[in-house]
Amino acid sequence: PIIKKHGLKNVLVTNGYMEPAPLADLLTVIDAMNIDIKSIRPSFYKKLCKAELGPVLRTCETVKKRCHLEITNLLIPGENDSPEDVRDLVAYVVENLGTDTPVHFSRYFPRYKMASPPTPEKSLFDALEIARGVLLYVYVGNIQSSEASDTYCPSCHDVLVKRSGYSIEMAPGLKAPDSGNVALCPKCGHETNIIIR
Repeated sequence: PIIKKHGLKNVLVTNGYMEPAPLADLLTVIDAMNIDIKSIRPSFYKKLCKAELGPVLRTCETVKKRCHLEITNLLIPGENDSPEDVRDLVAYVVENLGTDTPVHFSRYFPRYKMASPPTPEKSLFDALEIARGVLLYVYVGNIQSSEASDTYCPSCHDVLVKRSGYSIEMAPGLKAPDSGNVALCPKCGHETNIIIR
């Protein structure tokens, strides 16, 4: 593709609800995807999305084998924000996508036909704590918090990427080795899931 000849990358943000054939076509040109798993409950998808969960999970599992994948879960009060919801989503990620798959818990705000109150910050940090117990890269979104948006080395816990709004600062010495694109922690040498090209 022309875009790759110019050294650019294609990143797709999607709800993941697509048939296998067009997904296969997309994966020939996509370098990374962020897929919304809106809830791990089929009942949530039927009630609020008028859709099914299965195709979304199938897309996630297919994408994980082909390119960089990140998951986003918008926490909506009273709909998908219970500790059980979070634990079950995390368990799915661990079992099917791997502990190195980044997961973002985003704060919901009422829009259009959804009138539920905004997600309490405590719910986001509770989800963060649950997920960080087993996943290596977990973040919260739609909220100002450096602790919850920075990337830490899973081994020595040094900050690898510091984020503030849309600005990022990489740790000095964070770079990919000559043999590949995956960055190593400059302090302990741990192989991260950070891709540098």
